[in-house]
Amino acid sequence: MRSIVIAGFAAAVFAGVLASPASATTADTWHWGPVASTDGKAKINSGKIVTRSGGGLRVTGRLYDNSSVGPCSWVRFRYLKADGKTVVKSYKNCAAGYRKIVLDTPLVLSIEAKVCRGNSVKITGKCSQYEGVWAQGG
Repeated sequence: MRSIVIAGFAAAVFAGVLASPASATTADTWHWGPVASTDGKAKINSGKIVTRSGGGLRVTGRLYDNSSVGPCSWVRFRYLKADGKTVVKSYKNCAAGYRKIVLDTPLVLSIEAKVCRGNSVKITGKCSQYEGVWAQGG
């Protein structure tokens, strides 16, 4: 009797494993950065990329500004969409310390980022070169 109960329990556990939903799988995750402006006063670090369930990617990072007054830190992302079009998105931080940046993309072939200094309206200079953040196939 004891072996039948144990066998029944094992069969129930095994069936539960096979019936677990596909959504329990985790999204693919990649890490990127850091990237810094040429004067070193702006940087982005803790970069992470996660696949989104509906397609595309979520790119995150922490944009640092080391001045409390005056210039701002900027990160400019450039990505190539699957249809061949290039899209540019920029984010700024004008407060001393870190600001979380989130970029949601559609299906893309590659993503690059550069970090610059600027004012509250636009990038004014001291930009790093574009650094590869993510590319399809490696």
